[in-house]
Amino acid sequence: MGLNEIKAALKKYDVRPSKRLGQSFLIDANVRDKILSAVDVTKSDTILEIGPGLGALTEGLSGASGRVIAIEKDKRLCEFLRKNRRRPNLEIVNADILDYLDTINIPDKKIKVIGNLPYYITSPIITGLLKKRRSFSHIFVTVQNEFADRLVAPPGGKEYGSISCFARFYADARVLFRIKRTCFYPAPKVDSSFVRLAVRKDGLYLTDEEKLFKIIRTSFGKRRKTMLNSLKSCDLFLSPKDLREALGRAGILHDRRPETVFLEEFIRLTKEADRDRRE
Repeated sequence: MGLNEIKAALKKYDVRPSKRLGQSFLIDANVRDKILSAVDVTKSDTILEIGPGLGALTEGLSGASGRVIAIEKDKRLCEFLRKNRRRPNLEIVNADILDYLDTINIPDKKIKVIGNLPYYITSPIITGLLKKRRSFSHIFVTVQNEFADRLVAPPGGKEYGSISCFARFYADARVLFRIKRTCFYPAPKVDSSFVRLAVRKDGLYLTDEEKLFKIIRTSFGKRRKTMLNSLKSCDLFLSPKDLREALGRAGILHDRRPETVFLEEFIRLTKEADRDRRE
């Protein structure tokens, strides 16, 4: 749909794009085609579309796939999608994606996820999807550039953080291309990126994942401090002395900052924390 068609549809269904829901609708046909090409949908695919809006991608997805489950939170947009539905393999669900993820079961065939994510809730959605990763083969999402850079960031820069470690542990994340803000209506304040996460069936390494990410979140919660100081509040270490010794055994200098620590080093530190508990 072009800009004039989108404005007409919004007026007809009395929809004002909600800032609270982060609603922006894709109006660039070239970007739409580029996204559909990148997702590479086949008739054997089941697609979970997050936030279809006015269906800029939905028609192409339902025409090329075996089944599309479109999750839309806005009741008015659901009404539009249902009245304009052209294919029987399109299921429109009026729900919050985070609530929907709580109910999803592992299907016989892995699902491909695609969505233009609201900026204000991007991190919880990505985290929720990766926690349910056994249901998905690939996740394709449009997110703001800043978040995309954080997803794929290596250690050593300000973009690197707990979400970078989380994404790398559970997926191969790549920025496929950038999208100008003018490709959406209403135009957001920032440009976006189209990101692919190829989901790993299991985590990248065998470790206690709950403890690993507790250490990572605690470290980056005080990212301006040294590793020794940032982890003093972490109850996985029995005392500051035990923490210092665990850091040493993991090969991490205690005065390094969290943003310089590799995922593999966090994993070694997790094993050392377990060792202190066992001894």
